[in-house]
Amino acid sequence: MKRRIMLSLTLALGMLLSLLSLPGTARGQTKRKPIADTGIVSLGPDDVLRLTVAAGDVNGDGSEVQFRQVAYTPPSCNAGVCKHTVVSQSTSAQVTLMAGEAASINIDSYSWGVRAIVLSDNPSDRVTAMIVNKTTGNIIEVLIAR
Repeated sequence: MKRRIMLSLTLALGMLLSLLSLPGTARGQTKRKPIADTGIVSLGPDDVLRLTVAAGDVNGDGSEVQFRQVAYTPPSCNAGVCKHTVVSQSTSAQVTLMAGEAASINIDSYSWGVRAIVLSDNPSDRVTAMIVNKTTGNIIEVLIAR
């Protein structure tokens, strides 16, 4: 009986140690988290939502950023409360920014409203979102300055 318990404990301990020593590829990866979110923005027919991210890295390690965009249908309202429905969403390819670099994206409005989210593994990256007139290039409004 003692032998059977000892053998079971030895096998269980061996399995536990083998699980702990497996290489974890996800362990070394840094996770990108949202660092800026515009909320839902209604754009005019000649407007784009422009997001710009400037690297906040001062150590030279760089940061990984992505842009996520979500489009909404016109809201259905009842008693003053409006419900918005997502019609499409996409995430850009990953962009590596080194110190002194920046990236931007223009989001056109093909629906009632758009929302833009910036994902980064470096919370010190600086984000600016603005509405820009496509025809004149004039800045209509700055939404986020972080």
